[in-house]
Amino acid sequence: MRSLLRGRRLCAAACTALLGATALGLTASPASAATGPGTRYYLALGDSLAAGYQSLPGGGSEVGHGYAQDIAATLGRRAARDGHPFSFTDLGCPGETSGSMINGGCDYPHPYTDPQLATATAFLAEHRHDDVTVTLDIGANDVDGCATAESLDAACAAQGVVTAGRDLGTILTRLRAAAGPHTRIIGMNLYDPFLAAWLTGTQGKVLASLSVPVADALNGTLDLVDALHGVPTADVAKAFGTNSFLPLVPLDGQQVPLNVARIMGWTNMAREDIHANDTGYQVIAGAFLTRL
Repeated sequence: MRSLLRGRRLCAAACTALLGATALGLTASPASAATGPGTRYYLALGDSLAAGYQSLPGGGSEVGHGYAQDIAATLGRRAARDGHPFSFTDLGCPGETSGSMINGGCDYPHPYTDPQLATATAFLAEHRHDDVTVTLDIGANDVDGCATAESLDAACAAQGVVTAGRDLGTILTRLRAAAGPHTRIIGMNLYDPFLAAWLTGTQGKVLASLSVPVADALNGTLDLVDALHGVPTADVAKAFGTNSFLPLVPLDGQQVPLNVARIMGWTNMAREDIHANDTGYQVIAGAFLTRL
C-alpha cells in the first residue's frame, strides 16, 4: 500500500512559505501579534496531521489547513471572549517520525533548524510563566511503512510500536521539563487509514481486518505513555470508530462497516492520501477540545 503511504512524506516546496508562516505564529488572528501580559499561546507539535497537510483534488498539496488551525480558531475565540491576546505557533512537519522529532531529519521544508523537540522546548522555556496549550500527534510514521497493497509486515509494525512508545516517552519527558505551571499538554491517538483496503476485494478485507489490531497496539501504547506522563489523550481512534466493523452502513451503493465508511468519508483515501479531509480534521479537533 505504498501508494497510500506516500502522501504523508510528500514534499511540496510551494507550501514552504505557508508552513513557515504557520510555524512562526503568523497565521493566527491579528491578536496573535501581541505578546504582552495575559497572552494565551497555542503550540501544535507533530507530523503532517499537526501541520495540516492535505492533497488537493486537482493535484499538489497544501499545509496549514488541518486540526491545529481548527483548534486555534476555537481557542482564539475563547481568548478574545475573555479579553486576552492569542498567539498560535505550528511546528508540525510532514513526514516526522518520533525519532526525527527528537534528533532532527524531517525532510519537509520547515523554518526552524533545530529538531522539532528542541524548538518546542525552547518555546516552552521562553513562555514558562504564560498560559500555553500544547497538542501533540506523533507515531504514525513509525508504522506506516509496514504495509503494502498485499500484506502487513507484523514484525515491522511491532518494532514501530515499540519505537513510537519509547520515543514518545522521551518527547513528553522533555516537554514536561520545559513547561511551566500553566502549560497544558494533550496527546493524540490515531485513526487507521488502512481500513480503506476493505473496498479493494477479498484480500483487501483481510488486510483491513489485520490493520486494526496493529492500530490498537499503537494506540494502546500512545495512551499508556501519555498517561504515565500525566498527559490526557484525544481519542481520535474512538471518534473514527476504528474498531467498529458493525453496524454496516451505506457507502456508494454498498453496505460497508462503519469504520470503513468513516475512513472514506473523513480522509482523502479515495485519492490514496492517508490524511484527513476538512471533516476529518474537524473531528480530530473536536477530540482534542473535549480534553481541554
